[in-house]
Amino acid sequence: MVPSRASHKVEKVTITLLHTSDESSFRHVPSTFSATNRSYAWKHFEQIDYMIVPRKVSSSEIKVDLFVETPGKGKTQTLSVQKAVQSFVKSKIESEWKGLKLGGIGRPTAGEAPGQKFKRGTIEEILGVSL
Repeated sequence: MVPSRASHKVEKVTITLLHTSDESSFRHVPSTFSATNRSYAWKHFEQIDYMIVPRKVSSSEIKVDLFVETPGKGKTQTLSVQKAVQSFVKSKIESEWKGLKLGGIGRPTAGEAPGQKFKRGTIEEILGVSL
């Protein structure tokens, strides 16, 4: 079970990934969505806990919000978050995110990770009419 995030600060970092010529890069959008729980899950990498939520997917780029749990405070903590995120992205591009390259990493800002579960609606609910 994942511990509560209430006592820790969560930082949001927007990451821009660019497609390479490899067509498999279009198939795998980085995400920590759990189909079983129908929500985004926290995962662990080295010294950070993280959650990845896709924000924009296009033929030229993928933008994802990376939520990072940060137990510390102050300017040194912000610098360590930036270093940890850079290390995380470099590692993932080399191992799991084949066909993607780094376009840019935004600055960490205070953020709140998504907590709601996603409900699958019927076609009637989506269209707003009964069939």
